[in-house]
Amino acid sequence: MTDYFKPRERNILFRRIEKLTPEMLSVGKTVNGHQLLGHFNQRLRSLCSNSATTRRGALFYLTIGKLGKWLVFYVTPWPGIMPRSAAQIEKFIGSTPLTTFADDLATFISLLQQFELLCGRNAIKPHPVYGELSQAEWGQYLFLFLDFHLTAFGIHGDYRAPK
Repeated sequence: MTDYFKPRERNILFRRIEKLTPEMLSVGKTVNGHQLLGHFNQRLRSLCSNSATTRRGALFYLTIGKLGKWLVFYVTPWPGIMPRSAAQIEKFIGSTPLTTFADDLATFISLLQQFELLCGRNAIKPHPVYGELSQAEWGQYLFLFLDFHLTAFGIHGDYRAPK
């Protein structure tokens, strides 16, 4: 099973992230590398924030959330559609404006460290769709999230751990 918290897999992800450049374009040529970094930061900020998650009912988590988590984590490829319009790209990046690529990369590294600390203390809030996740599930989620987007930019890993 893939897991961000496994040192070997994390190192491979970081080597892939180092290949990201601001002018690099996604496969669909709609998002550049700097915008992708903005998306990473926006997602990590929302996961690490202290504000409450949009809570859904228990029935949602017991049905849709569990089924979706099982499908995404174990069966199907990571779901996602790259944005096509300017409005979709704006939503993809998030509400925080981009600064310089180097500053946004430093923010990304800082947010990853914060995410790791929160997961280590079991202090991360529930995922808005999948609900409560274990540290291993958070590691798998983060790995799949980063892997999906880096692959969409043609930055492939040199291995994929068996599930």
